[in-house]
Amino acid sequence: MFYGPVLSRRFGYSLGIDLVYLKVCVYDCVYCQLGSTTNKTVERKKYVDIDFKDFETELKKRIKNCSYLDYITFSGSGEPTLNSDIGKLIDIIKKNSDIPVLVLTSGGTLGFDGVVDDIKRADLIKVSLDAPDNRLLGKINRPCKEVSFNRNILGLKKLLDDFSGDIWLEIMILEGINDDLDSAYMFKHIIEDLGEGIKKIHLNTAIRYSGENYLKLPDRGRLEKIKDILGSKAQIIEKVIYKKYNRELVKIEEEIIELLKRRPVSINDIASSLSLNLNEVIKIIDKLLGEGEIKYSINENMKYYFKPKELKA
Repeated sequence: MFYGPVLSRRFGYSLGIDLVYLKVCVYDCVYCQLGSTTNKTVERKKYVDIDFKDFETELKKRIKNCSYLDYITFSGSGEPTLNSDIGKLIDIIKKNSDIPVLVLTSGGTLGFDGVVDDIKRADLIKVSLDAPDNRLLGKINRPCKEVSFNRNILGLKKLLDDFSGDIWLEIMILEGINDDLDSAYMFKHIIEDLGEGIKKIHLNTAIRYSGENYLKLPDRGRLEKIKDILGSKAQIIEKVIYKKYNRELVKIEEEIIELLKRRPVSINDIASSLSLNLNEVIKIIDKLLGEGEIKYSINENMKYYFKPKELKA
């Protein structure tokens, strides 16, 4: 359930909480680095058997051992808001820590009963908005039949009405799919209609391998044009800047394996995420490859390492 802390380009150091099994989601996004969705559903239920007292004990232990955390983040292997316990877990975190609570959601559940009420006690909610209409929602996110663009927007408006924290939007820009200027202006009108409650708009790109070989990264010039159209709240997500912390070697190996269970990652990203020396990471990766613990795939001439599902750490 707990993982990390990991370092992201957007949120700094984050202690992750994974509330659903691998690829339980309302979407089957073409760019997802975790691969195809194995359980596409809108059903909200527990999914993971959580003892709330044990959760609180482990939370306190993790916080004590991670003095540099920027966020405690609900994310991981699928759509975290599908877990009906998320509201109770947010309350436990708020009772035990002043570290901001972040929820990363696809946005595909916001229009369903109870979701906004369960997450409105978080501090920051990042909502994906990859499509400006229902046609592109189907092409990019490939949602459950119960999910529609209009329902998502109504859910986002409810979140804006009921939530007192910050809301950031993320748009995954894909070359030849949603990087045209007509789409950019559609996004602009949608965001203007949503109002001032949207604090930031992140323009992201699918830099990690997803298995869909037709996906291409938009060029920088096009990203800049889209950013200019969307205005001052928009920013292009850049490479992360990281700090350094000392860790025992055996612990480093465990953390690398844990990271590679979540998604395919390059050597540079491993070094950045875990604040390690690049040469040290290369040595550990070579060791893990030799032992058959991990594998790699190639995308855009870059190797991305992962922990195969069928192998156990």
